[in-house]
Amino acid sequence: MKGKMMGKHKEGIFIGKGTLAIILINIVLFIALSVAPSLRENLLLNHEMSVILEKPWTLITVFLSHEAFIHLAFNMGIFFLFGPNLEKIANAKTVTIVYFIAGLIGSITLLFTRLIAQRAGLIAGASAAVFGIVGTFATLRPNTVLLGSKAKQWMWVLVIITVILAVLNPQTLDSAVAHVIGVVVGIIYGYWLKNKEDKKAKC
Repeated sequence: MKGKMMGKHKEGIFIGKGTLAIILINIVLFIALSVAPSLRENLLLNHEMSVILEKPWTLITVFLSHEAFIHLAFNMGIFFLFGPNLEKIANAKTVTIVYFIAGLIGSITLLFTRLIAQRAGLIAGASAAVFGIVGTFATLRPNTVLLGSKAKQWMWVLVIITVILAVLNPQTLDSAVAHVIGVVVGIIYGYWLKNKEDKKAKC
C-alpha cells in the first residue's frame, strides 16, 4: 500500500528532463536579458529580412526569450502543466521536437504577418512553441483532466482567449496568428503520433 502511494506521489510531481531543460533555458535567458538589455539585438526576432540573414539563430532564440516576467510566468506555467504530461506518454525528444517545430513555424509566421501589418520592433516569447505542446497533448489525450479541466478544453480556451485579445487589441494580431499556428502544428503532430500509437497497438 505504501509503495503504491509513493508511486502516485512521484507521478504527481513528475517533470521530465526535456521539459525541465527548456524551462531552465527560458529562465536563464530572461535573467540575461534583464541584466544585459543589449542582448536583445542578438536574441530577439527582428522582422527585417536583412537582419534575420545576419542573425538566423534569432528565429530560434526568440521562443526561448522573454522580456516581461508575466509573459515568462504564463508561458512556462502552461508548459509546466502540459510538457511533463506529454513527456510521460511520449518522451523528452518528442517534447523538444514539438516545442522547436511549433516555435520555428511561429517565428516564420510572425515575419509574414508583421510585413503585412507593417509593424516594427523586436519580438520575444515562447507562446507559439508552448501552444504547440498544448495542441499535441490535447490531441493525444483530449479527456485527461489537468487542474480541473480536460486537455481539449484548455486548448480551446487558450485559442479563444488569443482571438478575443486580438479583436480587442488589433496590434497583437500578428502574435495571435503565430499562437494559433502553434496550436495547429501541435494538433498535426499529435495526430501523427496517434497514428503511430494505433499502428503499434494493432501489431
